[in-house]
Amino acid sequence: MSRGNLLILGVLFSVTSFDTLLLGFTIPRLISEYGISHAQAGLLGTILMAGIGAGALILGSLSDFTGRKNVILLALFTFSASTGILGVVKGYVPMSILVFASGFGLGGSITMTIAYLPEIVNRSLIARYMCYLESFWGVGALLIVTASSLLVRSSLQDIFFIGVLPVLLIPFLWKLPDVPPSGKENLTGSLKTLLVDYRKVTFVLWVIWFCAIYTYFGVFLWLPEIFISLLRYGVSGNFILIPIYAVQILSPLLLSRIVEGKNTGKLMGIYSLLAAASAMLFIATSLPSLVIIGIFLASFFSIGSWALLILLTPESYPQSIRGLGVGSAASIGRAGGIMAPYITGHLIGITGSYRPSFVVFIAMFALMALFAFILPTTEQEGMFW
Repeated sequence: MSRGNLLILGVLFSVTSFDTLLLGFTIPRLISEYGISHAQAGLLGTILMAGIGAGALILGSLSDFTGRKNVILLALFTFSASTGILGVVKGYVPMSILVFASGFGLGGSITMTIAYLPEIVNRSLIARYMCYLESFWGVGALLIVTASSLLVRSSLQDIFFIGVLPVLLIPFLWKLPDVPPSGKENLTGSLKTLLVDYRKVTFVLWVIWFCAIYTYFGVFLWLPEIFISLLRYGVSGNFILIPIYAVQILSPLLLSRIVEGKNTGKLMGIYSLLAAASAMLFIATSLPSLVIIGIFLASFFSIGSWALLILLTPESYPQSIRGLGVGSAASIGRAGGIMAPYITGHLIGITGSYRPSFVVFIAMFALMALFAFILPTTEQEGMFW
């Protein structure tokens, strides 16, 4: 049943990716059709990340006491319904509320998928399956960039309505095995365990999650808008974006063949450094071919480092606090996601260029690499920090 469980959770991860990145592909049209500024558009991205952070922490903690599957179903319904309702509102305030609600469900879905998979597959398959899981994120990313190309003449309402389709997964998720909650303490006791017994590994993971999410969503929520600037080179932005997002499927699949428990942290550090170098190439040249190669490689290495991160995080905690551990790391990471869309949009707005934003991304990749090299690679090692 391990493969079937992986497939169901993988599809859930794909639709979560699709709905998470959906806002980024509507930003250019929100700016032109709704008359909002770059800063306002960036603020919507910030609101989305705030919702994801709240959902990751609250729903992740809840799952330690109520079980993972029920919380997954709640999260799926929340983000699907909220995204669909976005298709019938136009005011900035109600749109902001729905974006937050959608993010809340998405945060729960991301956290639960990462925490739940290691509990329902064979122990020997965890490293490989977690890499496979991350490749499903790339599937969702590829679907959204492809859909945005095909639906360019569709209304924004129709595009948002697509976001409600994940509710069709509910019957399949219902068939997943029930894992009895193992949280033996109340929330206060669990927080004490997390912040005292696992304080050092938790701090390192929080820093890495912050950097990983800041860079990923700072880049990929704004990449469709950034690529409009490449039209002056005669390059079709939508066409070029397809392989850039498609490589996010390939990178974790390649990692699944080389990752081992003892080398995961080092691999994450190497991938983060290579992501920084790729981002440097992206901003250091004006040649269209090198610009495209730079962002292609940045996509490859950044999603690879994230695949390694989601492998390490649940393995760093026992089952009794795994939902809280993963949820807290994802929630702290969303602080980076909260900052990144707005800061990126603001920097683009005041400088007229995406390059200053990428200088920040390069620094984040470097910091991520530094902490990755000192991160414990297993729960047992984390216990002795």
